[in-house]
Amino acid sequence: MPLAPYFAIVSTAKSGDMKKFQQQMLQYKNVFVSDNNLTLVQRLRHTVIKFGLKKINISYSKISLEDIRIKLMLGTTEETEHIVAKAIRDGVIDATINHDQQFIQSSALTDVYQSNDPQFILDKRIKFCMDLHTDAVKALQYPPKEDLRDFPDFEEQKAADDLASLF
Repeated sequence: MPLAPYFAIVSTAKSGDMKKFQQQMLQYKNVFVSDNNLTLVQRLRHTVIKFGLKKINISYSKISLEDIRIKLMLGTTEETEHIVAKAIRDGVIDATINHDQQFIQSSALTDVYQSNDPQFILDKRIKFCMDLHTDAVKALQYPPKEDLRDFPDFEEQKAADDLASLF
C-alpha cells in the first residue's frame, strides 16, 4: 500500500508522540526521499510539537520547561521556552510562563456545561430545522406563479383533447 507510510506519519503527528514520530521518520525515510516529500514530512515536526503541547497542557496544571523539553525531545530549555511562548501567543495552549522558576502554569479549564452555551447552540439548531421544515411545507403548498403559466387549465386541456379525437 503506497500511502501507508504517510498515513502512519500523520497519525503519529496528531498523537503528539515525538519519539514515535522520529522512529517512523527513520523507518520510512527511503520512501519519503524517493517521493521527493522528505522536507514536507519533516515540517510535520512542528505539528507533533503543537499536539504534544496540547496534551501536556491538558494533563498538567503546572510543569517545568525542562520536563516539557524531555517529553517533546527538544534541544535546550531556552528553545523550549520560545516554543511554548509562541504556542501561547498563537492560542494553541492556554497557559502562562513563569520565567524565574522555569515552569508553565495552565489556565483553569471552565466547564462549558455550567454556562448557557449548550442551550443557545441547541436552540439555534432547532430554529434552523424548524425554519427549514416551514420553508419546505410552503414550497409544497404554494407553487410559484411562474409554474402555473407553464401548465394549461385542466378544462382547456380536456377540450383540446376532445377536439383532437374528433379528427
